Amino acid sequence: MVALYVDIRYLNLTGYMSVDKWQNLFFSITHLFCVCLFFPGCENVETRRDRFFNQGNKAIQSQAYEIAISFYTKAIKIDSDHADSFNNRGVAKRELGRVYEAIQDYNEALLIDDKFWDCLHNRAMAYHEIGNLKKSIRDYDLLIAHHDTSLYHKAKALIFTDLKDYLRAIDEFNKVLVQNPNDTEAKINLATLDFYLGNNQRAAATLEEILRVSDNAAFGYNTLNQIYLELSSLDLAYRAIDKALRLDPSNPFFLNNRGFTYLEMDSMNLAIEDINQSIILDPDNPWSYRNKGYYYYKMGDFNRAIRYLKQSLEMDENIKEAHLMLGMTYLSDDQLVLACHAWEVALDLGNKKAQTYLNFYCN
Repeated sequence: MVALYVDIRYLNLTGYMSVDKWQNLFFSITHLFCVCLFFPGCENVETRRDRFFNQGNKAIQSQAYEIAISFYTKAIKIDSDHADSFNNRGVAKRELGRVYEAIQDYNEALLIDDKFWDCLHNRAMAYHEIGNLKKSIRDYDLLIAHHDTSLYHKAKALIFTDLKDYLRAIDEFNKVLVQNPNDTEAKINLATLDFYLGNNQRAAATLEEILRVSDNAAFGYNTLNQIYLELSSLDLAYRAIDKALRLDPSNPFFLNNRGFTYLEMDSMNLAIEDINQSIILDPDNPWSYRNKGYYYYKMGDFNRAIRYLKQSLEMDENIKEAHLMLGMTYLSDDQLVLACHAWEVALDLGNKKAQTYLNFYCN
C-alpha cells in the first residue's frame, strides 16, 4: 500500500505562523480618539468625523463588523483624507471575508499616508490571503526596510513556502532566529522545511531534540507524525499524533491525521471515528474527504471511495495524493481508462509514484 498522508501545509506552516486574529485587529486599528464634548460650535469637521470613527472602533471591538463599516463610511464622507478610517474599514471588511474590498481601502489609506506602516502590514496580509504573493512580498520588504522585525520575516517565510521556494523560506526563518534564538516556532518550521526537502531522518532527529525541551508544541508533534508515516514507522507516528491531540484535543487537522495513521495501522473503526469527527469540526478540509475515500477503498466499497475522493478534488483539484488514490480505486473497480487518466493528472501535479502505476498498467 502506498503511504498517503495529509499535506502538512495546512497544519504547521501556513496555519501556525499566521498572526493571531485579534492581535492583527488591535495593532491595525488606530487608537481611539478623544471626542470633543458636544457643545454648540464644537462640531467642526474633525469632531464630527471622530465621533463616527470612535463608534466604528467600538463596533469593531464588539465584532459588529457591518455596523463598524457604516460608521467608518460616515467618517469618510465627512473627511475623505482620514487614512485611519479607510484602514479600519478595511480591517472590518477583511474580517467579513471581503478581502478585495479591504485592499481597496488599504490602498486609499496609503495614498493619503504612504508611511502608514500598520496599514501596509494589513495590506501585505490581505495580499497573502488572496494569493497575490508577489505583492505581499513587496509590502513585507517595505516593512522590513522601515523596521526589521521577526514578525515580517516569518510572514515572508510562509509566502516562500507557499511558492515551494523552500531554500528562501529557510533563509527567512534563520533571520528570525538571529533576532530570537529561542523561537521554538521557527525551529520547528525549519525542521518541517527540511522534511519537505526530503531529509526525513534529519528532520525527525531535529524535532525530537526540540520537543524534548519544548514538549507543549502540538504542531511539532503533528509534523513528527507526518515524517514517521513517510518512514513507515507507524508506532512512532501514532505516538507523535496522539501527543499532539493530548495537547490540542479538538484540532480537526490532528484528528484527521490520527485517522489516517489508524488507517495505516488497519484500525478501521478508530480511523473512521476520527475522520468523521474531523469533518464535523471542519467540513471545509478536503484532506478529510480524501482520507474518508481512502477508508472506503480499504473497506472495498469502491463506489463510496470514488464519491469521497471526487468530493475532495472538487474542493481542491490540486491534491495529487487524491488523484493517485482515485486511480487506485478505479483500478480496483475495473475502470482502467479512468484509472490511467487519474494517474496522469497526479503525475502532472508532481506525484512521482503515479509514474510507476502508469508504466505498469497503462503503457
